[in-house]
Amino acid sequence: MLNGNIENEILDTNKEEALRQISEIKSHLVDKQTFFPYNYTAMYVWSVISVLMTFLMIPMYEVSVLQGTFVSFVLISFGFISEGFMTKKANQSYDIEDCTLRQQFIMKNFVMLSLFAIVMSAVLASYKLYVPMFLTWLFLISFGFFAIGFVLNIERFTKIAKFNVFSSILLLGIGYLNHTLVGSTHTYVYVVQIFMVLGLGVMPAMTAWQQKRDGC
Repeated sequence: MLNGNIENEILDTNKEEALRQISEIKSHLVDKQTFFPYNYTAMYVWSVISVLMTFLMIPMYEVSVLQGTFVSFVLISFGFISEGFMTKKANQSYDIEDCTLRQQFIMKNFVMLSLFAIVMSAVLASYKLYVPMFLTWLFLISFGFFAIGFVLNIERFTKIAKFNVFSSILLLGIGYLNHTLVGSTHTYVYVVQIFMVLGLGVMPAMTAWQQKRDGC
């Protein structure tokens, strides 16, 4: 019995030492300034937020521009806070205490794009230009996807960005020619909303699932 306890203590000590060594090796191998650990569950959160915004923005802006702006700001803030917690959790698994340079670059990119989109939405909504309002989000957020694709060399995000940019320009042109940029009740608004859900909701969620499946 005594020998068994001694053997268990030795095994536990060896296990702890092995884990410590693995942690040290991992810490030295990871370049903490350029590495980009990411919790892709955050992408699911953003997908849900984008769908909510797509269907809430018009009713909220119809009540008042201030209310629509407030709701948009709250939803976007919730997204960044959630992503921040998830990113911190992912970083802790690599013994990274602060954001890496790549994380800071991409996060700041999305923050500036989102704030600009919120301001533009308020301006466009005040003139009932809801189609351009949605397309502004689709176009601007695509630059964030371009940044992810370029910095992290993830082709899937680059493809999403290209699809969204092309779609936003094409839809804006069609809306201009058909005189359907103003108003919230015509069919063309629903068409644009479908592209919003597809480009900012479904495709990013699918990409996150693929990245998780591939172990990225």
